[in-house]
Amino acid sequence: MRTILLLHTGGTLGMMPSGDPAALAPGRFLDHLLEQVPELGQMAKLSVEVPFNQDSSCLEPEHILALATRVRAEAQAVDGFVIIHGTDTMAFTASCLGFLLADLGKPVVLTGSQRPLAFVRSDARSNLVNAVDLACRGIPEVGICFGTHWIRGVAADKLSVHQFEAFQSPNLPPLAEIGAEVRLHPEVGQFVRQVPPDLGDRLDLAIHTLTPHPGMAWYPAPHGARAILIQAFGAGNLPMGREDLRATLEDARERRLPVVVISQCPYGGVDLSAYEMGRRIEEMGAISGGLHTRWAALAKLGLVLGAGGGINEVREAFGVRWAGEPMPEGAWAQA
Repeated sequence: MRTILLLHTGGTLGMMPSGDPAALAPGRFLDHLLEQVPELGQMAKLSVEVPFNQDSSCLEPEHILALATRVRAEAQAVDGFVIIHGTDTMAFTASCLGFLLADLGKPVVLTGSQRPLAFVRSDARSNLVNAVDLACRGIPEVGICFGTHWIRGVAADKLSVHQFEAFQSPNLPPLAEIGAEVRLHPEVGQFVRQVPPDLGDRLDLAIHTLTPHPGMAWYPAPHGARAILIQAFGAGNLPMGREDLRATLEDARERRLPVVVISQCPYGGVDLSAYEMGRRIEEMGAISGGLHTRWAALAKLGLVLGAGGGINEVREAFGVRWAGEPMPEGAWAQA
């Protein structure tokens, strides 16, 4: 049997009706899982750790880095990993881990649920079974298994707060479609890993993030910000006739702050050469985020900043596919 390490980090799936915190002790939690989902014991030799038990909306960079470190430490001892995680920030954690563990060579499957495992009507059982199944297949991918899909972590975004099909991969086909059979994409696991070797000791998220709307006032990035991430309209358009916007971009240029532009649209991405507004943004030094999701953009930007990188390193990072994230020239073609 395959050996799978299940890392429980918190979230809805493991919530206990009793509220007893001792129920999340590794031994008791494993017993609870096998009692609720006995088929797990038939699928793999499971071990459980609880590195932290945190509502995912309260997650900090150190939690994600510690999780990556723990996975690496056990990579030679087990065949795969399942990470139980809250849904609120699962796409961000999956993006970070997708970059940090791109060269791991083992499956890392994140999952969770919209309703606790202890509830009668819960998606937790099927999500757990599917996640363990995928972790046993030896596919070197970091992805989210939720509902009927397994999607690459660096291409994931949360879709719904209540539907069991809670995540989407808008610009990349799913790694697998899960039904009566598990149908894998023919190019799953086949991407060139190009993550710079000096990343991962720190995740610097002092990033000033902006989602513009018509009539919004623009202000320079606050003191202490290391970069700006703008979720612009359409293909990367902003109201460049606004003096306060131009002043904001000029201030960033003078302070040597990288400015990365992604799209508010989930499908498609930024092409700053497509329209005059985008070209004017680019002339002021902005960097196209292409098809990066907001979570992948934050993760990549945070890792570059954490390694001491600046504008040049950020520009280079967003022009390269680190870990199979979608890029404008074609999702799978250059993977």
